[in-house]
Amino acid sequence: MLTIIWAALAARRAQAAAVLLLALLASAAAAAAPSYTAAAGQALWRYELSTAQPNERRVRFAEPVEHAGMPGDPTRTVFADKVRQLTPAGFDVVLGARSGGVATGRAGRVTSNLTYRAGVCERVTVTGACPRATARGQAPEVMVSTHTAARLGVAVGDQFTFGLVPVRVSGVYQPQDVQDPYWLGEEFIRPPAADTTSTSIPGSAEDAIFSAESSPLVDDDVILFRSTADLYATERLLDGRSVPDLRATIAVLERDGGREGYGAGNSLPSLLDRVTLQRDQLADGVALGAGLLVLLCWLVLFVAVGSATDQRRPEQGLLVLRGVQRRRLWALAIGEHAVPVLVAIPLGCLAGLAAADLLAARALPTHADVAVDATTIVFATIGAVGALAAVLLAQARMMSAPVVDLLRRVPARVRGWRATIGDVVAVSIAVAAVVQLRSGGSPSGLALVAPIAGALAAGVLLARVAMLAGAAVGAALLARGRTAVGLALVQVARQPRFRPLIALLTVAVAMLAFTVATSEVASVAYRDRSVVESGAPRVVEVDAASRAHLLAAVRAVDPEGGFAMAAVVSGTPAGAGTPLLAVDSDRLATVAAPHPSYGGSLTDIARDIRPPAPGKPVQLRGRQLIMALSADFDAKAFAGNRVRLAITISGRNGTRVVLARDDIKPDRKNYVLQVPECTRDCRLVKIEIDAPVVVRDVKIRLEELRTAEAEGAAETVVLTGAQLADLQRWRQLTPDTTFLDAESAPRAAMIIDILEGRLAKPAGVGVVDAPFPLPIYLTRSKGTGLGRSHPHDGVDGTPTNGSVRGLVDRLPRLGATGLIVDLEYADRLSVASQTGTEEVWLTQSAPPDVLDRLREQGLVVRGDRTIPQVQADFDRQGAALALRFNVFAALAGVLIGAAGMVATASAEQRARVATLVALRRQGLPPRAVRGGYGWLVAFAVGSGALVTLVIWLLTRGGQRLFSDGRSPVPIPDWPTVDRLLLAAVPAVVLFALTAVVLGRIIAASVRRRSGR
Repeated sequence: MLTIIWAALAARRAQAAAVLLLALLASAAAAAAPSYTAAAGQALWRYELSTAQPNERRVRFAEPVEHAGMPGDPTRTVFADKVRQLTPAGFDVVLGARSGGVATGRAGRVTSNLTYRAGVCERVTVTGACPRATARGQAPEVMVSTHTAARLGVAVGDQFTFGLVPVRVSGVYQPQDVQDPYWLGEEFIRPPAADTTSTSIPGSAEDAIFSAESSPLVDDDVILFRSTADLYATERLLDGRSVPDLRATIAVLERDGGREGYGAGNSLPSLLDRVTLQRDQLADGVALGAGLLVLLCWLVLFVAVGSATDQRRPEQGLLVLRGVQRRRLWALAIGEHAVPVLVAIPLGCLAGLAAADLLAARALPTHADVAVDATTIVFATIGAVGALAAVLLAQARMMSAPVVDLLRRVPARVRGWRATIGDVVAVSIAVAAVVQLRSGGSPSGLALVAPIAGALAAGVLLARVAMLAGAAVGAALLARGRTAVGLALVQVARQPRFRPLIALLTVAVAMLAFTVATSEVASVAYRDRSVVESGAPRVVEVDAASRAHLLAAVRAVDPEGGFAMAAVVSGTPAGAGTPLLAVDSDRLATVAAPHPSYGGSLTDIARDIRPPAPGKPVQLRGRQLIMALSADFDAKAFAGNRVRLAITISGRNGTRVVLARDDIKPDRKNYVLQVPECTRDCRLVKIEIDAPVVVRDVKIRLEELRTAEAEGAAETVVLTGAQLADLQRWRQLTPDTTFLDAESAPRAAMIIDILEGRLAKPAGVGVVDAPFPLPIYLTRSKGTGLGRSHPHDGVDGTPTNGSVRGLVDRLPRLGATGLIVDLEYADRLSVASQTGTEEVWLTQSAPPDVLDRLREQGLVVRGDRTIPQVQADFDRQGAALALRFNVFAALAGVLIGAAGMVATASAEQRARVATLVALRRQGLPPRAVRGGYGWLVAFAVGSGALVTLVIWLLTRGGQRLFSDGRSPVPIPDWPTVDRLLLAAVPAVVLFALTAVVLGRIIAASVRRRSGR
């Protein structure tokens, strides 16, 4: 039998080579998927690790007891030995020690930490030298930051005291990369306080003061320190581990650390959650591309081997007539094709590895190693075994056919249920996959391959239609004398093996168009989401002392309003309540990035949320406020229940409530309130009478408000009695429990009558310097109609209501859920300090030194991002990396389709040429001698376009483009035609050229054999 198998391989070398090549392609495609998935998983881990918060990538151990002496290197302590025993592979350990206290120099003092931290000298630029170990009796050496040195007034070689310990400055440092996880965010390099002029050098006077590894003191008891160990997750952490195994390892680490009293704490599980989600989506997405490649390879093998088998039917019939047993024929068929398949497995592993390596180098954002592992070999084996199964399935019909059918030149048509069972199975799988995909939720199971299943089902059905239509049209054309076209169609329609070839080409065209369309839609979706979620071409996150400080600083940097805008964002779309965006509305249309999905004009929004103010703000300047008021109530009845004056002011450092020094008593009196922040301008927000329990009715007459720089200094009248009595300037805060009245000359005053009872909040009035309720634009998703009131939390976090002046589909920065208000008006109505994220929105025309200008105005720069950077983040997600593999797979599928045409033509060339030679000798004109492959291509391209349209309509809503499964912007319904044509036209040209070449080869063979 082995001799016969080798003889069969030698006799049919072309077919054996085709089986080897296609099995190799199937094996390589199957092997490339896990290799690329593993490499992309590495890239995802590295990216998530590089962007994670410091607490998400480290585990901290802290010794439970304090030790006397200067903080030093704990390497040789029991604590360090225990930490090394507990630390699993993949973590880098940084040992340290810390002591808190106050540093005092000749120019000032600062609260800071005296810290030893291993490796600090390699991560700083030092003027002078790193601290060295000193002997007992010598002043310990320390290293201070540039900002700390400036605050203390020291330089290299100078001394200052930390607590009671005199120390010597050996060096002044600046961190090289403040984003390095080593610094643990802001733990060692502290951000400057808002409203202080800062520089581009990171840090502040509160930066850590670093000590040497050993500095014994004369009296160690004057200072206490605690040893620490930070275990940093590295890129090696997932080497040889699955994420579940790593979770278990971290759980054990926390448990054992807790038993030792080290108080292990970390947020590493949240990082692992993101990595797990990304990797799962990557694997699911790659399964689509790998499944496409393997399926096409199997289909090509089925078509090619089936065509070759049909040509050997007479040979098979003669063997059966001579008494050869069927099982021996099966053994011969299996052996003949098993040899190239077995050879294809190792070659496929190597080819898949090379393809994955090439794709990873082009598609992944960072370098990732591609290696062969057990999974790769298993998948390659599955691909090769599936190829063998396709080969045997292609021969199954011939092996079971009766001798009469085997001796026919043209195989008998399959009728009955056997003729349609394959179509029924393909359609059933496609329907189940599409239904599961459209049922909602995260795609899984059959839903992952819904596009492929849909394309295959549509392809086999349209191929059946093509065969029937080709036969009918060809016969009609022959009857009319259209010999060339009619004969080509009849020849195609009479060969059953052309039907799977049509399905193959249809699937290849459809999946290329579908994958490229998905890639194009994803690219647009990434760009749209980055525009909406950013809000502006560039967004700088800052810290400001107050909302007023933020507004003033940005206006000072850009007085004309041409490139910068202040904004405050509070709440998130995923959280409860309504997210809020407060902007300097006069600049909104100029600075914010427009997008058609907003469903409204930024100019209209800016105009409607900032109508003219109903009144002017009341500005205050002076260290003291003096309120002249008269009170009328029964003091005896109020024994033990206080009545107090409270005034809320808003200044550069925020909003606060100030209480009068003395309680309110009956009769007329001046009440003094200390407001040191009002040495610079501040604003009056409201005046309140704080009386939680009102035993009898209380009448308060507010007669005059003055300011003064100090006790007994000249006073300036801010509000006269007449101005206080002008009730149009005031908004009553508690209309249910108080009455507001006015008294005119000669003693003009505002009168507040407080009814007897318990007050849930103080009674009083607010300055009418902003419209109330605040005008807002609201997204339609919240369901509140135009002109109605919508409850929300204001910029200060207190519940309030807004008047809906307009409705939009989406808002910058917030997406489909939220509201937008004017920041200045919102600040005037606020009664507490700021909440939310403070930002400065910038256009592309912002000057290069804009960050330095913001720092000069006292803003602390926290972060800086642009629209391209946000879009690049989406491009690095698991879904995007999987999509790149799918595009590669679809392009490879086109090549496989062309290979299928060549393999089918090679298998049936002898019979086709013999038929055409006979017809040519009977007078068939030369122009009618064609291969007929052009009609296959034409129908496949047309049906491929139709299939693409169908599966796009059925599956576009279930395609996962974002790792978080959502987008605040509608994903485009259709791709752009130009990008689609750019990919589809070359594929069609390749098929057409292949058909032309194959036709010319057949025509040349006919001419050579017929002599015509």
